[in-house]
Amino acid sequence: MTSSTHPAANDLLNALCYPEEAISACHNPKFPDVIASAKAAAIVRKDESEAFLIWCAQTIDSIQRGFISAFGSLKTGSFYEAWCQFERCEIDILSLSRHYPQTEDDPHRIAYIERMVLRWQAQYPYKVFFSPELLKKRVECSICGARVSPRSNCGHEKSNIYFGEMCYHKVTEVDLLSISIVQDPVQKYSVAFLSTDSDGEPVDHYNYGNLKFLVDRLDSAFHGWESYLTTRTMTASELAHLSPTQPCPCLSGKNFGECCMGKSEMNVPHLQFQLYVHPSKNLPANEFLLGDA
Repeated sequence: MTSSTHPAANDLLNALCYPEEAISACHNPKFPDVIASAKAAAIVRKDESEAFLIWCAQTIDSIQRGFISAFGSLKTGSFYEAWCQFERCEIDILSLSRHYPQTEDDPHRIAYIERMVLRWQAQYPYKVFFSPELLKKRVECSICGARVSPRSNCGHEKSNIYFGEMCYHKVTEVDLLSISIVQDPVQKYSVAFLSTDSDGEPVDHYNYGNLKFLVDRLDSAFHGWESYLTTRTMTASELAHLSPTQPCPCLSGKNFGECCMGKSEMNVPHLQFQLYVHPSKNLPANEFLLGDA
């Protein structure tokens, strides 16, 4: 301990180990205040190395809480909110990886979270995004507030940590030049929604069926899973509920009546989930649970 009131950085880092366990500090709503207080004390002491490690703890705490919060948003059907939370996890993980490499045993589960964020994102139906083209008229250093330009530099390097704060460049004056539609955005939160309601809010028209199916079978953000594409043979009796005007399950783009209706069996694309922890609820008889359970 650094003092009787402020824990040392190593104590904070240790408290954040194994976030899948209920005793981890990431489940304590007061822990971010503990970290902030310890960092402020380190700054007062002008202990830059301690403030740096506390920044690492603060970032790890943010990643863990953001990942758990995103899972909670999925559980409540707030899918776009979860998407944005996953993106913030990505950004924090990138910042942390520059300064605090994870060990092989991954006690803070950062490597696990990074891997699972990508898997969750891959299940989203979002394919089109907006990408603004901006003219940056004034950029300032987040550490000292000095203007940053090709001809002037305050000495603070972008992405470095100074007394527990990461240096970044703040754009304080900007002109919007254009907006493009892209498939691989820098800003993943810029999802394209097709319409807005009477208040100007976007109307979510996306199908989240895969996400709903998956999250309903997971009891924790730290219950791992994988997915892979395969095919499944379906019989005519399994397809009897489809009308001729519905899209054909083979994904040909034709109506069922114009395509596979009348066949005794057909192969259809199938998304298979592999769960590593058996869910607490009973699964329908035709579901397969694979993995370590």
